[in-house]
Amino acid sequence: MFSSGLLILTRPLPVLRDTISPLLSEVAKVISTTLYVHIQPSTPDGNNKVFTVSQTPYTQELRTLITQLYTSSASVCNHLDVNILLGHISNKSYFPWDVSYRIKPGCDVILFDDDRWVTGVEDVAKTRLVNHIYKKFQPDCQRMPSIDIVNACRSNTSSSGNGQIDKSPLISSFANTVLGGTFDNIHTGHKILLSEGCLLADKRLTVGVTDGEMNNKKTLSELIQPVQSRLEAVKSFIQNVRPNITPDVVPIYDAFGPTITDTDLQCIVLSEETRKGGQMVNDERQKKGFPILEEFVIELVEDQQHSVYEETKISSSSLRKRRLGTLINTPQKKEGLKSLPYVIGLTGGIASGKSAVCKRLEGLGAVSIDCDKLGHQVYKQGLPCYNRLVEVFGLSIVGEDKEIFRPALGQIVFSDPEKLKMLNSIVWPEISKLADEKIQQFRLEGRQIVVLEAALLLDAGWDSLVHEVWTSIIPRQEAIKRLMDRNKFTEEEACKRLDSQMTNQERVNRSHVVLCTLWEYEYTQTQVEKAWSLLNDRRTVQNKL
Repeated sequence: MFSSGLLILTRPLPVLRDTISPLLSEVAKVISTTLYVHIQPSTPDGNNKVFTVSQTPYTQELRTLITQLYTSSASVCNHLDVNILLGHISNKSYFPWDVSYRIKPGCDVILFDDDRWVTGVEDVAKTRLVNHIYKKFQPDCQRMPSIDIVNACRSNTSSSGNGQIDKSPLISSFANTVLGGTFDNIHTGHKILLSEGCLLADKRLTVGVTDGEMNNKKTLSELIQPVQSRLEAVKSFIQNVRPNITPDVVPIYDAFGPTITDTDLQCIVLSEETRKGGQMVNDERQKKGFPILEEFVIELVEDQQHSVYEETKISSSSLRKRRLGTLINTPQKKEGLKSLPYVIGLTGGIASGKSAVCKRLEGLGAVSIDCDKLGHQVYKQGLPCYNRLVEVFGLSIVGEDKEIFRPALGQIVFSDPEKLKMLNSIVWPEISKLADEKIQQFRLEGRQIVVLEAALLLDAGWDSLVHEVWTSIIPRQEAIKRLMDRNKFTEEEACKRLDSQMTNQERVNRSHVVLCTLWEYEYTQTQVEKAWSLLNDRRTVQNKL
């Protein structure tokens, strides 16, 4: 197996169209990580003796083939990062198609769909190929690795139209093209959209990457990559596959971005979902007296591996759902923290479902410590916390039974940040002591996995007691609804309680595993079981080290 490779497709387009899936299946046996594809259809007579790189016209059939390559790769070899090189494809005589690629990572091996380029008297093809393409991938490479021959589906050549020329309509291109999207964890759908934009742009491709409020309503927005990472990923993709145009990749905070400020834009690429957005853009451009943008719409790509809880199309939201229960950040070893029991710190905002998650983990074999219950213990009369709280907050917090009346205390502290800070400084250290005592007790009992359930795990610094932090999240509006239904809060009271806590994003940024209880019971259970299984896998590996 090679890590990365360059696949040269030289057969006529009708042949390629009929043989893409079996061809990619063969490639997947040779390449493990990254595949670059160069499409260079042979001339109609099919008698080429030497492989040459030349400008290739952009036609409707080639456009269809590029989409087919990407969609087939998603189902046939989805472990490969497939990138179709577009630098030589254009219908403009002045287009600088003779381009040097500076792709990352480099290329370990070259594959052909036809062995006539790598056998017998055609050895000169190897030299021509190396000089024209390969050294442009790795300029410092001193020698070419052995060339593998991909010979899948050769028997189909004669029956599938060998020698046919692509007579489908040419596609017009524009100097400056624009498109937009979230581009979270670039997937096949993104690559098709960006490739379309690249091929429709002769000089500059402007890409708006959503940020801020635009992302807040998206599914699991807390797991969306930081905007800078998404900007760099989009720019890198364009530079890799179409280095002879200028990428202008910018964050956008509304549905329009540069489309209503840049008069030089001529074409906009849309998906079926954003078609209406294209009309909105053109309406605004008309109001400003700007030229109307030509609209190109691409079809959505079906996700043939989606679950019942995911979208039928390939989407970033489905990919984010697949991250639930997985390790999103690697835990760091903590000095002084014993390996047994292995402690999971389970946290989450109010009404996030963390207690339900904890019960599911208990059902799988864990034991738990409820820090909220420990908090009730430290308030008891006669303990150090009791006297200190009465001293600081007065007798008004003491109920008829002489115990701390927590609702009265809550009314005082939740309306005054300084008083809340004072309360926490008194109570948190005592809860931490009790939690540590419980962990030591479980160690003596031989328990393997302990779940420390605490809404304030990160606020209070109790994550120093745990090996991993797991967070349960739900959208803000769902949390408000649950508080109004469950606790009979008014909307204002629910918002006030949520605003007094750490945000979902802050928790996720400091977590190793994220779960979400927004959907059906079964889906939450699926997430927890996945997280439990992966945890046991990690512990097995750790025990072998």
